[in-house]
Amino acid sequence: MNSKLQNNWHILFLALLCAALVVFKWEALHLPFFWDEAWVYMPAIRTMAEQGPSIMPASIDPDLYTGHPLLFYFMASVWIKFWGYSLPIAHSLPLLISIALLISVYVLAVWLTQNKFTGILASLLVGIQPIFLAQSTYLLIEVWLGLLFVWSFYFYFNQKWKAFAICMVLALWSKESAFTLIPAFGLIAIYQTMTKQLSSGQMLKLFGLIACCFVVGFSFFVIQKAKLGWYFFPRHANWINLDETWDKFNASLFTLFVAQGRSIMLIITLAIFTFVYIKHNHRFTKQQQQFLVGTLIFTFGFILFASINFFSPRYLFGALPLLLTSAALLISTLKFKYHQAAFIFIFSILGSININESLNGKKWGDVELSYVHLLKAQIDFTNYFTAHVNTEKTYAPFLMCVNLTNTFAGMVTKPLPNITVLSTDSAIVYYVRIPNELDDHVEQLIQNNKVKLVKRIVEHQAWVELYKKNDNN
Repeated sequence: MNSKLQNNWHILFLALLCAALVVFKWEALHLPFFWDEAWVYMPAIRTMAEQGPSIMPASIDPDLYTGHPLLFYFMASVWIKFWGYSLPIAHSLPLLISIALLISVYVLAVWLTQNKFTGILASLLVGIQPIFLAQSTYLLIEVWLGLLFVWSFYFYFNQKWKAFAICMVLALWSKESAFTLIPAFGLIAIYQTMTKQLSSGQMLKLFGLIACCFVVGFSFFVIQKAKLGWYFFPRHANWINLDETWDKFNASLFTLFVAQGRSIMLIITLAIFTFVYIKHNHRFTKQQQQFLVGTLIFTFGFILFASINFFSPRYLFGALPLLLTSAALLISTLKFKYHQAAFIFIFSILGSININESLNGKKWGDVELSYVHLLKAQIDFTNYFTAHVNTEKTYAPFLMCVNLTNTFAGMVTKPLPNITVLSTDSAIVYYVRIPNELDDHVEQLIQNNKVKLVKRIVEHQAWVELYKKNDNN
């Protein structure tokens, strides 16, 4: 019995890691949608579910899906159309995708090293990331992209070309950032040819396959151009700004390698590998070298894409599973007595610290776990607001306005009347104040005693306040 447990502890640990994810996110399954979920994705997904799931451009109003490829919207709309529209049902789809990602990272790492512990370490490194835990129940696309990127790399280096092409096309039909895979695999093929891993003929065949994937993937935008007159959503196209490229490049590096305690993990990884390389003259297999180089090539391209487009930290998640698999590969080169238990313990402690900081900190982005407390405060506030405020005109910041007026956001069952996002409207009686959407005009009104606090809802470090204009104003 002990021998059987010893041989299969890796599978047991992976199962416990997935179970821990479900337990940790159980409460979040029952919460309303947050940020882009509420005002972009869910309205589009619900509309598609009601009109009929489709991956074709213009199958729903393009203002709803903002010109993005529709595969993820299609999947999510089929899911809720079949299983139901409740919050736990909707959130369970990304949770299942997140579990699949943990398992996939394990499979990729084990294949790379023929070492089950490396697979466990890779899955653990992904599972303890606050950005992953936050995204794991969001009905957003980033974890899905990360899953497809992992399998694209797996099938490429396994030379499973049909499966590789399918994963590539699925990624390209999911979001524009996936097109960074095209030049990345082209450069990887060139590197393999230069290092004598591929012949020139094999490289040209690969170029042909990659080009075919590009053509099939880009067909969405060609059809979109024919139907709507533009390839890319005009508003998004106008957001491409080369003037801010350097700032966004640095922000991307910070997101991937520094934020949420990843700088400590990076330092540990590099220190361990440097020690092993110098002390033991460790050398990677050719396959491992190709994977590490390929991950760096792809990550650089992914960062470059993020640097010339509208920037959001969550957009960078897609590269993290591959980077963390590479980190597990480097860390697992150090072997000593009880090293497996030591590494699991160290990174579990580091992860717990980072998770706690993200959960209880005062950063309110959609990559932080603090969103749970903010959403719970918003729920309590909405209940109070609907019970005590009648039809007086009320200012609410954009995201809060969405929660109060869009039933697809999961906060209200019917739109509340007289809500405006224009804080300078003289007809406003009430003002909503929330920490992730502070408004300069409202702050000035509070400072000048033009409004008085009516209600303050607090949930841990999160809060929502309701102010009323003074009668003498």
